[in-house]
Amino acid sequence: DNASASSSVNGVPFLPTADWLEDFKDSMPMETVTRLLQHLVPVVDEIVAQKSGNVDEQEILNVLDEMTMVGLLPVPHPIVIRKYQPNQYTALWFTAFMWGVVFLRNQSLPLFDGECIELFQVSVQDDDDD
Repeated sequence: DNASASSSVNGVPFLPTADWLEDFKDSMPMETVTRLLQHLVPVVDEIVAQKSGNVDEQEILNVLDEMTMVGLLPVPHPIVIRKYQPNQYTALWFTAFMWGVVFLRNQSLPLFDGECIELFQVSVQDDDDD
């Protein structure tokens, strides 16, 4: 019952429905796994049939280790290279980051006065609970 308590929202435990399960299964990318199983299950069944059902797990692993999956799996998508396009937000972030690195890397020498440099500002708001 701990699992249902940990997977609750607003105290209501999650109970999957048949419709939810169908939607979830439809959204899972199972094409690659299905393709591999369609190829590997007959191979394993043949090994089991040759040994009359008495097969060592290591024998199956050895056969699977020697097999190639080339041609079975889909070809991966080409890597898309995107060039950096500067804008004011990335320039601001990069500037703040670089000055932060410079400041932090030079703490051993008194190169910078740490009390005079503001890398960021902290605003504190008083809560009026009265």
